[in-house]
Amino acid sequence: MERSWIRSPTEKATSPGYVSWEEVYVSSDRGRREVQYYLKRSDGGKDLAITGKEKSSRHMSYQLAIRNRSNLFPMAPSLKPKSRREVIDWLDSIVSGT
Repeated sequence: MERSWIRSPTEKATSPGYVSWEEVYVSSDRGRREVQYYLKRSDGGKDLAITGKEKSSRHMSYQLAIRNRSNLFPMAPSLKPKSRREVIDWLDSIVSGT
């Protein structure tokens, strides 16, 4: 089962070509949920930014998936999101350029 959710800000993006982000839920082989967050580029491509894996029925573990992140996002190396809200806030800040 795959479910997708896309969020795009009302203002124009000022970050390196990212215009929106997408959240995709997938089921792993063991039946646990996984979530993948993609940053969508202005050229139509997308980059996997963060992955999340279900640790229990109410807890997810998130990890950055962007390569060369220190060049693109200076704050990214220190980012270790602990909640979906922190992931969404970070994605929104990348897309909005703040």
